[in-house]
Amino acid sequence: MTLSPMTESEFKIWEPRSRAAYAADKARSNSMTLIEAQEAADRDFRRYLADGLNTENSHLFTAKNRSGEILGFVWFGIRDTDAKRSAFIYDVVIEPEHRGQGHGREMMKLAELEIRKLGASRIGLHVFGYNSAAIRLYHSLGYLTTDVDMEKVLLP
Repeated sequence: MTLSPMTESEFKIWEPRSRAAYAADKARSNSMTLIEAQEAADRDFRRYLADGLNTENSHLFTAKNRSGEILGFVWFGIRDTDAKRSAFIYDVVIEPEHRGQGHGREMMKLAELEIRKLGASRIGLHVFGYNSAAIRLYHSLGYLTTDVDMEKVLLP
């Protein structure tokens, strides 16, 4: 697997799918209607990816196999504070037909190398609570849980 900067044509494939998946995840996890979740996703994408591929401090990559087939995508941002430079992974996608083959693990390791090249000393990410496979993957890669939001739906 290789990671290469996302091209404009790859961005046109990834962005609408990523935005829709994010909205669906927010609706599923945050007791939102799909319309509310789509509005929230639109706000977040405008905030964190305002200039598409040219958004300052955003880094978008495409993962491909040796034959050039797209395996997935990863998007992270770099954040600077007085004390440290850190990265935040906004999106990790492995194409459905390539899931369960170790590509997510490999892509995360390659993304970590890119993040190190940019001088970051920490990586953060968010994972929706229902996504137990992703949670297991991130824990196995050394990520620690830093916050937990919980909710209970009260029935009438």
